[in-house]
Amino acid sequence: MYMKGQVISALVLIALLSAPAYALEKTIILVSDNPADLAIAQSLGEKLNIDIVITPWGTLSDEAIEKIQASGATQVYVIGGEVAVPDVEVKLNVKVKRFAGKDRHHTSALVAQEWGTAEEVVIAEGYDEEGIKEAMAKAKAKGVPMLFVKPGEVPEEVAQAIEKLKCKAAVVVPAPNMVKERVRAKIREHGVEEINETAVNFEERAATAIEAAEEAIAQAEANTGEITDGRSVAAARLVVNAKKHLDRAKEAFSEGSYGEAFGLAVAAKAQAEAAIKISQGVVVGNFKHAVVNAEQEIKAKGIAKVKGEIDVEAGKHGVKIGMHREMEVMPGMDNATEKYPPAAPPMKR
Repeated sequence: MYMKGQVISALVLIALLSAPAYALEKTIILVSDNPADLAIAQSLGEKLNIDIVITPWGTLSDEAIEKIQASGATQVYVIGGEVAVPDVEVKLNVKVKRFAGKDRHHTSALVAQEWGTAEEVVIAEGYDEEGIKEAMAKAKAKGVPMLFVKPGEVPEEVAQAIEKLKCKAAVVVPAPNMVKERVRAKIREHGVEEINETAVNFEERAATAIEAAEEAIAQAEANTGEITDGRSVAAARLVVNAKKHLDRAKEAFSEGSYGEAFGLAVAAKAQAEAAIKISQGVVVGNFKHAVVNAEQEIKAKGIAKVKGEIDVEAGKHGVKIGMHREMEVMPGMDNATEKYPPAAPPMKR
């Protein structure tokens, strides 16, 4: 009986030592609402059968902290870097494992390695939000990792992940601006033998990207207040640049250049979303650089001249910012932009 007990204890010890780290802890995933990071978090959460908590990009919200604390988690897997999901190590008294590459492509490679090995992967272009949704659904259904590539390039970190996973097959969700031949050739170099592509209507995908950019620009216009300081200057310039990209995207679309239209629309949406974040007081990473540059410009030229330059460019592209937008609100339409969060108060020094 004594020997039997020893054998059982030894087997339990072996099982514990061989168990993955997440199984030995109460683990939860924390991720921002960035579509790319969120997709790979959902894919990992499906594999590990653990819950996901989402926080707005660039912040660690009180709600997210409360959810993690209420869950009883002793370990948090954070998807994204300090800019995307800040202060976790400071504000949460738990073990933290952060998956943070130099960009979304690298981060996808880091998360994919949690599979150890995988016969198959699902690949999407890292800024194709519709493609990412499709890739995530396929990855979850197949129980395999997803990886992000650039339009005409497979980043080295992603290529190395494919090799380490020992993948023999890949499902590629093509984007309108993807140079498919380059992507296929690169992943074949790293051991993939079978490549399947999903059917994508590039005209529809480009049209969807343009619509998404239009919505983001409308929200950015509504959020950007009167031009008075570095933050409002940075936000306003981003809105104007977003509208420029959108105009070019529409022109390319009308000419049947759906890949170009898609790429321009994606850029327009990204700029508009950056303007929204800056207006809301999220001044981190590249957003902080934009605000600092705007402050230096104001110091050199004066706010009146900077505002005048922006007004001229905004007028050329039909962008309504600050007082110009407020003056055009029709009677009875005071709450027309109520669904958008208000601009944040001036930054404290």
